[in-house]
Formats: sequence, C-alpha cells, structure tokens
Amino acid sequence: MTTELTALVACALLALGLALLTVAVHLRAFGGPAIRSSRDDYPPLTGLAGRVVRAQANHGEALLPFAVVTLAAAHLGVSNGVTAGAAEAFLGARIAHASLYLAGVPILRSVAFYAGLVATLVIAAQLPLRFI
Repeated sequence: MTTELTALVACALLALGLALLTVAVHLRAFGGPAIRSSRDDYPPLTGLAGRVVRAQANHGEALLPFAVVTLAAAHLGVSNGVTAGAAEAFLGARIAHASLYLAGVPILRSVAFYAGLVATLVIAAQLPLRFI
C-alpha cells in the first residue's frame, strides 16, 4: 500500500476514534435513551463535549476532499515524493488539529487546519489535468 493510502486509512481511523468519542460525550451528557432518539431537542454541548463534536465534524469535512484526491491519485498511479509527503503532512495536521481542538487551543488549531488544506491541494496539483 502506498504512503498516501496508508495516511488515508490512518485518517479514517482517526475519524472513527472521534466518532466513538462523540458517542461517549453524548452518552455522558444525555444518557442512553436520549441518544437513541432523533436528538431534535438536544441543547448545544459546551466545553470539552462541544469541542469533541465540532472536532469530529471538522475532521469529516477535511477528510472528504483528501480522500477524493488521494483515491484519484491512486487510481491514476500518481505516487511520488510530493504526494507521499503531502499525505503524511495531512495526517500530521489532522492529528494536531484534533488534539488542539480538544485542548481548546484556537490559533494553532487553525494553522493545523490550513496545513491539512494545503496538503490536500498539493496532492490535487499532482494529478494530471485533462480538458475536453
């Protein structure tokens, strides 16, 4: 498996971990019967619980474009030092982002988000473009 696909799998595992953490904070805040409901009347979560939920949502938003360009690169056979380095940078940025989000560190969290975004764009830039 390429470095890029390995990073994608690791990011998917991070998403799973954040999802499980989100379930745990919902269980603690609202109890089992409430989380099995439609959750229409939930008050917003605050503090660490709220940051967990937002970190999970943010990771999903960042993961989708990374997954698309990474899978496109794999399908097209594009794997080089640039794409591998960008994939590793994306993984590191997302781990840092989640950690900083949970810790409540605002500015560095944003830096980590943008580092991941740039890494995704770097991989996308390596894809051959064909115009019709």
